[in-house]
Amino acid sequence: MICGPVSRMLLLLALFAATPLCVGAAETESTTIRVLTYNVQFLPAPASVKNERADPEYRAIQIAEEAGRYDIVGLQETFHEVHRGLIVEKLQKLWDGRLQTVVSPTPKSFYTSGGCLIATRLPVVAQSSMVYKNFSQPKDYGLRADGFAAKGVVHARIARTKQLPEDFIDVFVTHLEARADHLRPLQYVEMADFIQANGNPTRPAIVMGDMNTRGAKTFRSDPESQYVQLVKQLKIARPEGELIDVWPYLKGDALGGTNEQESYKIGKRIDYLFILNPPKPHAQLKPISVGVRLFRDPKVFALSDHNAVEAKLEWFPAMAGSVGTR
Repeated sequence: MICGPVSRMLLLLALFAATPLCVGAAETESTTIRVLTYNVQFLPAPASVKNERADPEYRAIQIAEEAGRYDIVGLQETFHEVHRGLIVEKLQKLWDGRLQTVVSPTPKSFYTSGGCLIATRLPVVAQSSMVYKNFSQPKDYGLRADGFAAKGVVHARIARTKQLPEDFIDVFVTHLEARADHLRPLQYVEMADFIQANGNPTRPAIVMGDMNTRGAKTFRSDPESQYVQLVKQLKIARPEGELIDVWPYLKGDALGGTNEQESYKIGKRIDYLFILNPPKPHAQLKPISVGVRLFRDPKVFALSDHNAVEAKLEWFPAMAGSVGTR
């Protein structure tokens, strides 16, 4: 019979040595991040007089105050450089100088930039952008044509910390065609090609923005709908992984309207936050909560003519031995 403290210690050591180590333990060590996508409607001069909400300088500061509560922010329609500058300046102060941004380019052939902005307090280790080749033309749609703006996709590779730049997620922000419905599916393909070319299939990706694509239950179940076409292309961009449309994933058939500031229970769901996860055991993003923010305001009724979509995500690192590079 084994007895005495020394004998008991030897027995425990023998049992421990016979037990295999759990190589996936690192997967339980996660970081919670808060993400926001928001079409803020800052039209370029002289079209800024057509903004649905008044006092753009005031709105810009208030939007930055709200955005400062998040870790990763994707804005659309930051066309006006002054108003975009106010947002960036305020976020720089709120985040103690840690602001990192990626802004849509303005090619010479366009009147204004694409209006997309990624802002984050986390390190950006790489960035890229593209402009859609298919868009509505002024000759067909006049001053309402999307072709005045260099709409496309902006991309930021965002690391968890400066010390671990290889531990990252790819974030893509877009604003899709608003006028010519028949051109939108062509942009789905362009966006998917860009994601495939610039993302890393061994890392999670976030795809968000104003996609001008109806996403209520009836459209999700209609095989001919543009929503189904959009999802199909995103899956083509990441064929080995998992696609999550965060709103229905957590809210089911709740409407989640984003173009009416009276309530998210009316209007159209056209603003999205998608997650593209690689296969396990690679790093994963798990949705924890999602909401539609109306951002109502007593001075200007609401801060934009869209509602924002926010989400809280749990960011799980890759399990041991699964790290890849690209």
